[in-house]
Amino acid sequence: MKKESRLPDFQVNFLAEKDGDEFPWKDRLLPLARKVLIEEGHPENVNIVMCSDQMVRELNRQYRKLDKVTDVLSFEWHEDYLLGEIYIAHDQVKRQAPKFGNTFYMELKRMIVHGLLHLSGYDHHTVPERVVMRRREREILGIDPYRHGKKNATKSEKKPRKV
Repeated sequence: MKKESRLPDFQVNFLAEKDGDEFPWKDRLLPLARKVLIEEGHPENVNIVMCSDQMVRELNRQYRKLDKVTDVLSFEWHEDYLLGEIYIAHDQVKRQAPKFGNTFYMELKRMIVHGLLHLSGYDHHTVPERVVMRRREREILGIDPYRHGKKNATKSEKKPRKV
């Protein structure tokens, strides 16, 4: 008799800061989030919150002492009931998507993967950490989401200088 494979029982909750707002594409993003958490060995409950730039800026100021908006913040809880929470700044993500040659949807996917990798122990404070984390993001997403960013372009992507 064949034994049924059973997926871990955990929740990924997609929430919005404002009552009545919906997290865009949550039905399409849920399988991606679950896959990342399972592959990284953290099949645990996570909340992913779509919020305003102002809310992310306030969280960034309060917890990281940086008075500026950022695209995504991850907060580890490591409680029995919750691995952590991810806060995504809707307008910031929408603004920066073209910088990386991404649609808003693709940039949102990148933010979710990025946040989940932080909750799984990845970081990017040093060059070696950044290399490892970005490699993992590319593996999960199946593309290089940084391919068009000026700071992240490889030599072959940079325009040659005229002499």
